Amino acid sequence: MLKRSRRQTDIRFEGDRPTILVRDTRRYEVREVIEQWDVRGTWWAGERHRRYVTLRTDEGTFDVARDMKTGRWTLVGVYD
Repeated sequence: MLKRSRRQTDIRFEGDRPTILVRDTRRYEVREVIEQWDVRGTWWAGERHRRYVTLRTDEGTFDVARDMKTGRWTLVGVYD
């Protein structure tokens, strides 16, 4: 089941590969990128462009989103 969240987070990379997810003060080593997709908003939604990524770690699976305009990452969901 997916629990929705909206919490700013940080993703660390080695080259193009995400390696660490930082949630609050905890660090999770990324084991696998399961899926990624882009969502682009329409004019009434402010023309937002976000990249969503599902990351698997040893402690769980997380959905994160990157605002392509600001570069900020947000934790949007946690699977249990």
